[in-house]
Amino acid sequence: MTRSPLNSLKRFYSISSSAIASQKLSQGRLPSIPTPRNIKAHLDDYIVGQDKSKKVLSVAVYNHYLRNHDKRRKIDLQKARTLIWEETQRREREKQDKLGYESSESKAGFKNLQQQLSSHPDDDLVLSKSNVMMIGPSGSGKTLMATTLAKMLDVPIAITDCTQLTQAGYIGDSVEVCIERLLVNADFDVSKAERGIIVLDEIDKLAKPAASIGTKDVSGEGVQQALLKIIEGHNVEVTVKRPVKQGTDNQNNQTIAKKDETFIIDTSNILFMTMGAFVGLDKRIVKRMNGNKAYDESQEEKGSRDEIEKLRFSNIIEEVELENGKKETALNLVTPTDLVSFGLIPELIGRVPIITALQPLKKDDLYHILKEPKNALLEQYKYIFKQFGVQLCITEKALQKVAQFALREGTGARGLRGIMERLLLNVNYECPDSGISYVLVTEDTVSSLQEKDYSLNTNVDVKYYSRGEQDQFIEDTYKEDSKLGKELDSQFGRISTREKEGKI
Repeated sequence: MTRSPLNSLKRFYSISSSAIASQKLSQGRLPSIPTPRNIKAHLDDYIVGQDKSKKVLSVAVYNHYLRNHDKRRKIDLQKARTLIWEETQRREREKQDKLGYESSESKAGFKNLQQQLSSHPDDDLVLSKSNVMMIGPSGSGKTLMATTLAKMLDVPIAITDCTQLTQAGYIGDSVEVCIERLLVNADFDVSKAERGIIVLDEIDKLAKPAASIGTKDVSGEGVQQALLKIIEGHNVEVTVKRPVKQGTDNQNNQTIAKKDETFIIDTSNILFMTMGAFVGLDKRIVKRMNGNKAYDESQEEKGSRDEIEKLRFSNIIEEVELENGKKETALNLVTPTDLVSFGLIPELIGRVPIITALQPLKKDDLYHILKEPKNALLEQYKYIFKQFGVQLCITEKALQKVAQFALREGTGARGLRGIMERLLLNVNYECPDSGISYVLVTEDTVSSLQEKDYSLNTNVDVKYYSRGEQDQFIEDTYKEDSKLGKELDSQFGRISTREKEGKI
């Protein structure tokens, strides 16, 4: 039996409905990607400061996934146009063979469908890929921004340390390892991996020093060259070991059988985020802005040992005074030329058009990081102590002192955890199953970290209280932090001595 034109048209309507829906959807808002304002608001919940970088990153991520959405829409439309062309040819053949009758309603519907799927002037417009480079000192929040974004967007992420990479054929990881890790994190789902984020950390370590020009540099310029194809967007073939069967051996140990599988990954839809500290780049920028000669690494040899150490390890970024009298952090004025002079090849820089600089964290930033973001460090430690029945209280002045120590050590937000670990090590050791119910850390407690024979001292002067010493615990808290004392009064339903005396 010959299929009627009306049935064929109904069949075509069913096939192309998703394409039409996609076309209409693309004309409005994206269905699943939050707006740049919403992305930044989410980053604000987890990251203190860095407002400019968060705004740049929010716009870059939104536009990247807008590009991906537009690309998928155009692919769907092209498939629909192919189907309608085939349907048109079939209709012509049926008309010539006089195999069926087409109603006026069928003709009108088909014509309307053709108009909806007709070509538009922007159909040939291809949005360019915009990868991101983040420059900033260690501990300023670069990696945290990337991981927070990946969780928010619910896409897989793979972080690769560029110091491990070498050219193919040499000992070390090849550049394709970043694709392999992304695929594994996407549970071997190719389409999911192609919407993911790859973070290339320590990209500045691939910089080719001026002294090595003309020599083979397999872990520097060689890796930069190898990254070009992946970052720009090409089909990359990777072979990974995929788990296929779980079992146990004779000793009842769990075993996992794996087999090699080859996947083709299109990297054009993957967002690449490169990041690095770029130590010394700010000094190159200052010299350029001041009109001095280009920075030469040999100048380090002319300086004193103290100046060299300061250049390599200082977490302080120099500032530049602009013509209008305002001062600007040097990294905010970075140009592609500065990055080339640092040792990155122009081809790589050209594939990462969005560059944003993160600023060194100040004391107030470090203090807010301790207590304000979601998953704040202070809340983590309070939760740990709560697990073994101890309430940990740290006064405001103590937190300010911790922030001051972290600023002095120059390790950024990462340094906060190191200080807190030293501060609470012996406390954590003593408290479990000891009869201690409350622990109070004051400014003097934090100061005692630096009053011993060496800076990594952990023997701090902390105050312990049993359950029967609750009132004394709260009164001691009041002496240094009245706000925290009031919170404890409210928590325990207690009227403090100060309230009885009418002092508060």
